[in-house]
Amino acid sequence: MRRLLLAWGSLHVCFALLGQSATAQQSSRSTATTSETNPAIPAAGHSLHGEAFNDGPRQEAHKLEGMGISNFPVTTKSKEAQSFINQGVAQLHSFYYYESERSFRQAAKLDPECSMAYWGMAMSNVNNARRARGFLKEARKRDKSISRRERLYLEALEALHAEQGDSKSRKKNHLLGLETLVQEFPDDIDARAWMAMVTWQNASNDGIGSRQAVDLVIESVLKAEPMHPGAHHYRIHLWDNVKPERALKSAALYATTALGIAHAWHMPGHTYTGLKRYADAAYQQEGSARVDHASMLRDRIMPFEIHNYAHNNQWLSTSLSHVGRVRDAIAVARNLVEQPRDPSKNTKNDGGSSQRSGRARWSEILCRYELWDDLIEATNSGALDWSDVKEERRQKAYTLGLAYAAKGQGDKLAEQIRALRALEAEEAKPSNNRGQTPSTTTSTPKPLTPTQLALVELEGYENLAKKNWGAAFDQFAKATNMRPESLARAHLTARNYGFAESTAQKAVQKQLNQVPPLAAEVEILHAVGKDKEAKKAYEKLKRLAPQADHDLPVFQRLEKVASAWGPMEAPANPKPTDDATANRINLATLGSLTWAPYNAKPFELDDTTKKTWSLDQRKKDGKNVVLLFYLGGKCAHCMQQLQLFGQQIEAFQKLNTEIVAISTDDFEATRALKNNSDDVKFPMPLLADPKLQVFKDYGAFDDFEDQPLHGTFLIDPNGKIRFQRVSADPFLDTTFLKAETSRVNSLNDAKGK
Repeated sequence: MRRLLLAWGSLHVCFALLGQSATAQQSSRSTATTSETNPAIPAAGHSLHGEAFNDGPRQEAHKLEGMGISNFPVTTKSKEAQSFINQGVAQLHSFYYYESERSFRQAAKLDPECSMAYWGMAMSNVNNARRARGFLKEARKRDKSISRRERLYLEALEALHAEQGDSKSRKKNHLLGLETLVQEFPDDIDARAWMAMVTWQNASNDGIGSRQAVDLVIESVLKAEPMHPGAHHYRIHLWDNVKPERALKSAALYATTALGIAHAWHMPGHTYTGLKRYADAAYQQEGSARVDHASMLRDRIMPFEIHNYAHNNQWLSTSLSHVGRVRDAIAVARNLVEQPRDPSKNTKNDGGSSQRSGRARWSEILCRYELWDDLIEATNSGALDWSDVKEERRQKAYTLGLAYAAKGQGDKLAEQIRALRALEAEEAKPSNNRGQTPSTTTSTPKPLTPTQLALVELEGYENLAKKNWGAAFDQFAKATNMRPESLARAHLTARNYGFAESTAQKAVQKQLNQVPPLAAEVEILHAVGKDKEAKKAYEKLKRLAPQADHDLPVFQRLEKVASAWGPMEAPANPKPTDDATANRINLATLGSLTWAPYNAKPFELDDTTKKTWSLDQRKKDGKNVVLLFYLGGKCAHCMQQLQLFGQQIEAFQKLNTEIVAISTDDFEATRALKNNSDDVKFPMPLLADPKLQVFKDYGAFDDFEDQPLHGTFLIDPNGKIRFQRVSADPFLDTTFLKAETSRVNSLNDAKGK
């Protein structure tokens, strides 16, 4: 025991093999030889096949519906392995990389000598050259009997991930390899689709290339297979932000080619957003979110494990906001804030985390729709959970300032102005003065910083409340990020009716097909006595916002003046407008709109005193549970984890949390560890699971190599899993897990109220 504890800090004594009595995994590890005495044997929990296999999916693949059409013949004697190769290739075309790697791993399990299964794993790691090279080496070990076509695929990918040469030359050689494939095997439409994608990707990097030429290649793929998922996918990327109308046909079809892949739903949203068709964009992004949530429930994975998840959902929230589905938009944004966190992603510099994105969208929508009391309550209650990074300190002060200005609470508005001034002082250099460069160096003023832009807008509202009209609009003129409909309302307050009308019209033009500016235009046109124009704008609003929430402040203000103009109700049977709306489905059939934690599977095991430990009992007791899966008493790193968590057991108890650890050892070995002669304390209950049933139930098991894995789970008093980490190494960050437990307690307390 002491030797194992000393081994924690030693690089040459990292881990020991398992000492469990179970035989399921002993076929691959028949002795208790340690990695210390035999470095060729990997540490407990690590792959038998090398470092590249330690990450990625380690639970078996299944045949899934809606992955897309694919026929990609490879050298294998297993029809089932071929079917998983086909599935993996289809998934590759939709960038569903985690699942494509799982499919290829399943193929390799069915046929370990299938070279292209390892090629597929490398293709699934296009952005991880280290892992890709590891998989390609495995593919080369098995390339003796593969076809010329398969060999060309290997050579092309090896060129991309070569350790020599610069990035540009590697990408060029990769493309040349794909061109050779297309030349020698013109019927291989997958090679043609990848050639089109890589051609444009390379051109995007150096600024040279013809989109139209690439589009012609894509069209040739679609002539051969009209429902090829990759061709539609790559066409949307090709024309995104340039000529999105060129991708309309693919935008209408892509999701139908791969109904079970979230990215196939998401990408058409790019096209429709580019065309300012926000209802269509929201439909696509909502489908993406619902498919993601269904897959998370199916595969028991966390939101932070899904690539692009935060990006899609914050965009969904914005699109819903544009069409007035405000309650749904807020629900999506709030859900992002409340979701499980990850210690490697929730850092001060991670602006792409779900939480950062959720706070930005939630506060933005509350301001946009004048839900001031909701904003103040969400901030004061801690629900928005603002962090202390400068960007969020600014957003918090700015949005609260807008709320207090709207509510006429000048003292609280002044408080937020002071907060922004303090932040400005932190950011400013000694020579700067509100972003102005001293006249001794240049007469051209520097643009205002985001903090300064927020500050001048709030200062404008402060002057507006005091009827200092000139000073107010001087400040508003500097606030170039100010929403134009807000500026129009400010002009209305100051009775600048002409400016109010023209600014409202500009707001509609600048934010075409968005509900808030159009609603503001109706309101302002009526206020300045132009009811004919107001009614005309209202007719546009009715067409634009049939699904809008009508209890919003702006609609409540319009209700009286617009009552004679007809209600804003969605038509009972809307007619399809084009291909995009012709084959719509009920999105609720795909999955839930927002993420919800999944249920922990109940289990009962005896502890070392032969007393039954039951998860259901902890649920009845209203306790959180930190569940640790460890790989037996001979795993040095596991001993480190148990000691670290044992040292924090009182801190977790104060958080209404019990720690329990489950071992791969049998009962006698587990009891011996608990009552070790070295008097090393393991204060949590230790449970034995030698048959590894609970390990398998929780996914702490590598189905491809038939071995257990390290696992850490946080289960709340409702029996819901709120955090998990299954990996080759044990999770050691007790500080993070205490903070996450405290946050989950707060969330449950708030919902309990």
